[in-house]
Amino acid sequence: MKPDLLKKYLPPGAMPFISDWLEDVGIVIKIKNSRRTKLGDYKFDPKSGIHQISIDKELQANAFFFVLTHEIAHLKVNQEFGRKVKSHGIEWKSTFGKMLVETLEIYPENLKPFILNHARNPKASVGADKFLFQKLFLHEEHREKLVENISENQKFRIGKRVFERGSKRKIRYLCRELKTGRLFLVNGQAIVDEIIKE
Repeated sequence: MKPDLLKKYLPPGAMPFISDWLEDVGIVIKIKNSRRTKLGDYKFDPKSGIHQISIDKELQANAFFFVLTHEIAHLKVNQEFGRKVKSHGIEWKSTFGKMLVETLEIYPENLKPFILNHARNPKASVGADKFLFQKLFLHEEHREKLVENISENQKFRIGKRVFERGSKRKIRYLCRELKTGRLFLVNGQAIVDEIIKE
């Protein structure tokens, strides 16, 4: 997809920033069906010199722009510093933070304080910023279905897998998959498909 075709996914006023950031960049942008594991990603093919970004098409406009900005920050870091720096290291944090401040005017007033706070110390995953994640990505009806909002020992289903919620470990919860007995660290901001009543 050409960058100018992104306009329908973006909030008003965002396209000039995208055009400026991607001017003279060989890039392929792929709009993907909803994915549980990631909202977007960035890849670079050194042989062809082509950058590639994929992004979840189900995101509402402000979230789409935020995720796209995150991925373009990776591209800008690659161009400026090469591939030897950490993926979400200080170079990326600085670049992404500046891009968020630069585009603050695009976001609605109720989001601006959360965007600005995130820009001060960007996280590799927006899920690690609980308040921004909830404002930007979470519909009200999903709040009770967050892993962090269900009780310990409660059984729940994500996709086809059934888990039992365990104790908290920083921003993740130790959850046991019932079928295999294996333990997984599940982000507290993950939305469960079903809370299993016993």
